[in-house]
Amino acid sequence: VHAEAPAPVTRAGQEVAPPVRTAPRITLWGDYRWLYGKGQMQLPSVNEKRNVFLSTRRFRIAPTLHLSDAWSVSGMIEDIRYDKDPAGASHTSDRHLYLSRLYVEYADAHATKIRAGRYIFTPIEGNVFDKRVEGVRYRRGNKDIGMTSVFYGRTVASRAKERKRGVILGYERNWTKWMGGAFYYDMETELSAVTRERAMKDPLALHNGIDHQRILELFAGYRFDRYRSLEVEYLHGCAETDLDRYDDEGHGYVATLRLRPSPDVEKAGDYGAWIAYYHQPRATYLHHAMDGDPTFFGRAGFRGWGARADIVLARGVALAVEGFDLRPARSGTPLFMGRTFDGARQRVLGMSLTAYF
Repeated sequence: VHAEAPAPVTRAGQEVAPPVRTAPRITLWGDYRWLYGKGQMQLPSVNEKRNVFLSTRRFRIAPTLHLSDAWSVSGMIEDIRYDKDPAGASHTSDRHLYLSRLYVEYADAHATKIRAGRYIFTPIEGNVFDKRVEGVRYRRGNKDIGMTSVFYGRTVASRAKERKRGVILGYERNWTKWMGGAFYYDMETELSAVTRERAMKDPLALHNGIDHQRILELFAGYRFDRYRSLEVEYLHGCAETDLDRYDDEGHGYVATLRLRPSPDVEKAGDYGAWIAYYHQPRATYLHHAMDGDPTFFGRAGFRGWGARADIVLARGVALAVEGFDLRPARSGTPLFMGRTFDGARQRVLGMSLTAYF
């Protein structure tokens, strides 16, 4: 919304323009997404083989109030409805509108950007971290000349044992054909991630209840042309859990062949596609972006293939299909009472239809 400038005034027969003022204005975007997925989970050591289903409907609307050329305030109101949930969990934000993001941002002409509040943070492709956070992020530069960033804060969760607090440092740079970057994560839960009582009821809770993680993520990519690129990430992580004195170190990697970049939802018929191979021990990721469930393999981590294709059916309407075939990254990883994750497998196929406005 733009305020109209007052009409010019005259002085001694000459027109004098009024002072220039930047009026506040509002921009708005939103989407409505229907998502459906099916997964087949196999854990032979405990004779488990089951199919799980996920079906959600999500509505989001995100306004931004531009206070000036440098300052803005952004938010997001969201309504998500779980028609099917493989975890069978109760969702406190299900079936009603809630405020999912709210942050203030400062950006100047010298490529400095500061963001504070609650927002989504996804470094690189989200193979290590993709989560709503509460905190402050300082960013300097841009990818063409080199971009440095520092984040301090915590992840968003209702319980302290599920919230991780710490620092994330990053650097990214693009060249004509090459791209690269590095991120360092040091995150710790606000309370012990898992209790003895919880671990006795659910062995997987112990496997995924990590108190402290430190991860180094190195990224390099090469563009063959305007559409195709090859991206490789090297990951080194350390993970600790106080309850059973778990202390592990892992080396992993992710290789992604991008056949087409993400499509422009304003262009009907545009499409995107990628295929990736993952080898990630449990110490090498905090909150993974994939639609599969890496936590199913506990401390064994995971390895396997993933692929995705997007197509814009009509202007502002996009269809996406995504699939994963995953196995444990480490053989012989104990589950409980002499049982292991050997032979475990997860196959997931999902699709989503999203309308943007």
